[in-house]
Amino acid sequence: MMQAIGRQGARFVLGSAIAIGTAGCAAAPDQPPRARLSVLSSAPELVSGGDARIEVAAAPALLEHVTLWLNGKPVAPAMARHGERMEGVLTGLVDGENRLEARHSHGSRDHDLLDAITLTNHSISGPLFTGPQQQPFICRSQESGLGQPRVDNHDGVGHPVFDPASGQLLGHSRNCNIPRRIGHFYFNGSGFKPFEPATGYASPPADLASTTVNGAAVPFVVRVEAGSINRFLYTIAMLAPSAVFDQSAWNRKLVYWLRGGVGIGHQQGTAMWFNNGLSGSELQLLPRILAQGYAVVSSSGNEAGVHYNMRLAEETALMTKEHFIKAYGKPDYTIGLGGSGGAVQQYLFAQNRPGLLDGGVPIQSYPDMLTQTTPISDCPLLGQYFRDAVALDPASPWATWSRQRLIEGMNASDTVRNAILGTPGTTECINGWRMALPTVLNPQYKDPRYEQAAAFYHYPPGALANVKWTHWNDLANIYGTDSQGFAPNTIDNVGVQYGLTALAQGRIDADEFLRINACVGGWKEQADFVAWEQAADPFDAANMQRGTACRDPAGTPARRRAGDVAAIGKAFASGHVFTGRRLDIPLIDLRPYLEAELNMHNARQAFSARARLLEANRAAASKQVIWVAGSNNSALAMAMDALAVIDRYLADGAAPAAFVDQCIDAGGAAIATGPAVWDGILNQNPPGACSKAYPIFSSPRMVAGESIKGDIFKCALKPLATALADGSYGAGAPFTAGQRAWLQKIFPDGVCDYAAAGLR
Repeated sequence: MMQAIGRQGARFVLGSAIAIGTAGCAAAPDQPPRARLSVLSSAPELVSGGDARIEVAAAPALLEHVTLWLNGKPVAPAMARHGERMEGVLTGLVDGENRLEARHSHGSRDHDLLDAITLTNHSISGPLFTGPQQQPFICRSQESGLGQPRVDNHDGVGHPVFDPASGQLLGHSRNCNIPRRIGHFYFNGSGFKPFEPATGYASPPADLASTTVNGAAVPFVVRVEAGSINRFLYTIAMLAPSAVFDQSAWNRKLVYWLRGGVGIGHQQGTAMWFNNGLSGSELQLLPRILAQGYAVVSSSGNEAGVHYNMRLAEETALMTKEHFIKAYGKPDYTIGLGGSGGAVQQYLFAQNRPGLLDGGVPIQSYPDMLTQTTPISDCPLLGQYFRDAVALDPASPWATWSRQRLIEGMNASDTVRNAILGTPGTTECINGWRMALPTVLNPQYKDPRYEQAAAFYHYPPGALANVKWTHWNDLANIYGTDSQGFAPNTIDNVGVQYGLTALAQGRIDADEFLRINACVGGWKEQADFVAWEQAADPFDAANMQRGTACRDPAGTPARRRAGDVAAIGKAFASGHVFTGRRLDIPLIDLRPYLEAELNMHNARQAFSARARLLEANRAAASKQVIWVAGSNNSALAMAMDALAVIDRYLADGAAPAAFVDQCIDAGGAAIATGPAVWDGILNQNPPGACSKAYPIFSSPRMVAGESIKGDIFKCALKPLATALADGSYGAGAPFTAGQRAWLQKIFPDGVCDYAAAGLR
């Protein structure tokens, strides 16, 4: 199996400050008593689930006489006093707007109203601001061991729900809601096992590990709450070392665990349930984090392998954190932690929703997912070209795999096993990215696990037949669709001169440069795509625009693809592109150096994010530091150090000395630390110690002239005559008259001018 902002809550405050006497709370006639109402769990306009944690602040003597009124009726939620404030969870909110008033119980009629706010309540199933929800949408709580979802309609909409005994269809679940559930698990030193509180504390399992709380060794038992919010499955975990759960082991800090992958929606994902939902780094890091007293929250809606709608992820995180605050109280701060797509979420949440996270440790990050699709869309095009070139001429220079780096920019190897051929020699484009582009771009490619899940849950045949499996269609609420139901996309390579830098440096000749650019082509329009036959067509060439006579100067060059201008604008407007303009939280961008493995999580991405920050907001750039480790194991150890540094930063309100760029070797020993260790990557200084130890590679677009920012979807074009005159092709790359004519045929509208802004 598998930034729109809502309406602001209105506030009505009567009068000014009051001097309270020891005898009571009477005030001068022109100075009525004053209190302040606020919502702690969310913004007032983004309340969900019918309840909210609220606060009343006033002078202590006045607090004694404050009463609360909800929608014109008195209410009495349990409120805990903390000096000049009291807080508690207000229930009974209706969907839509609710007026909450604080009144003075002993005041005159003129002074009765102290403060009022409007709380706008939304369903716990969502949405808050992301618009209509997807159908079909496969509920997966059963796979998480959390049972079937609740029936919420008998109209055949959503997920079928059956009587477990008789197999009879009971109805359907549109919202995938499940009852809240509490489970306990204990850590045995290597993993988690179910724990029975009724007997386990008195008669502990023999392999029960311990941890230290307030200086004393206690049983390493974790209480896990699971449920559904915004149609996704959340979990909340924290230490519960004694039979009475009183939160005493919680350090009042929250880690929001964000997971990676690339998904195309239409499914709920599975819960991070502690006896069957953890793997890899989760099993290595979570025990260490929980042992220190952090609470850890996660949601399947914050797993990029479930979907890559960052507004939906943001909405889910808002609602899930809101629930945490209502249930357990407001944390001192919230730290994001997670890799790949989980790291992307940290960058984009910081940009799009200030206050959601207070700091973060993005691991194996990208600035965003969408700008990655631009150079990665080049990979299959170039891979198919190299394949054709070698097929036509086994002595082709492209038969030496490492030479392909000249055009693709990414690393390549003559010895690493090829993920397609199974023989030595391959590239990052193939081993790192070969599955990424078709699964995001091809509307006909459906992960077979979707059909397996639909069959397992007894969906009717053809339930998924009308889904178009692209990232852009998954975000149809943002991009819109055409008359055939296809969403426009941002992929564009008009004017891109592949291999330009290699030509200018004299590393390929003019004829080869022209052949590449005449033959590479572009992707077809969405309506023309066919299903991907991966084994027979590993590069998805059937969906490329390729010229049959492209190698002949007299032939017709393969057509390029123009990205949709409106879609590019919507990508920026919706916050799916990290621009670097706003980053007000500290981030430690941490990654193992995986270039030798040709892994897709290349180290260039951290510097792409920094380059955007430096261009847009140098003050924000000071909030990001880059840590690189020589191996996965050393990176995992660094992750705990990074969490501690971010914790100290937030506790002190200033950057500690350890919040600085650094790199370590595979064994965990420091190579270099300090502001100059990455010199030579984003400046013209001599290479720093870390830059030497861990060299950064580029991309097809960087070889074609784009900067390391990598944020241009559609380049500005300049006339070919201008490019020929301005030195674009280097002193050693003169063209003959015939080659100039071929160049003009390949680029009739001009070539990319990356010195101009382009669409970004």
